[in-house]
Amino acid sequence: MRILLISDIHIPTRNRYDYLEKIDYNRYDYILAMGDYEEEEVLFYFKAQKPIFYGVFGNMDEYDVKYALPEKRVIKLNDYNIGLIHGHQAGWGDPVRLVNRFDEKINILLYGHSHRKDDTIISGIRCINPGAFCDGKYAELEIRSEELLVHWMEV
Repeated sequence: MRILLISDIHIPTRNRYDYLEKIDYNRYDYILAMGDYEEEEVLFYFKAQKPIFYGVFGNMDEYDVKYALPEKRVIKLNDYNIGLIHGHQAGWGDPVRLVNRFDEKINILLYGHSHRKDDTIISGIRCINPGAFCDGKYAELEIRSEELLVHWMEV
């Protein structure tokens, strides 16, 4: 299973749609997005792609985005409980503090906000920040039975 991880898109203030069009969405089963789309049209764009879309809102998102998406969520893929959160809830996206924002047990934490890619393990939880798409960075999470591989991507 291949999952597109994307955060901090910032369209239209720091990015354009033609950068989103450089991603080959057909290679992914899911799009997991951790906020700061800014405008609602970015959500429509993701939902129009082949992969299944799950997202949360960020601190820079317009009201319509915040109305359409939750602040945090947990989804189950294979045997993994994956927590999605933007990261502004804990300063500059401190993964230790973000893990504690979830009541449910999670195996993977996906977050953004800091604009810095990260892949660490904290108390047995894999914490991944794909970096900022407004800087051309995103990530691919590959789930192979019990193996998790993170591939850093750039447009």
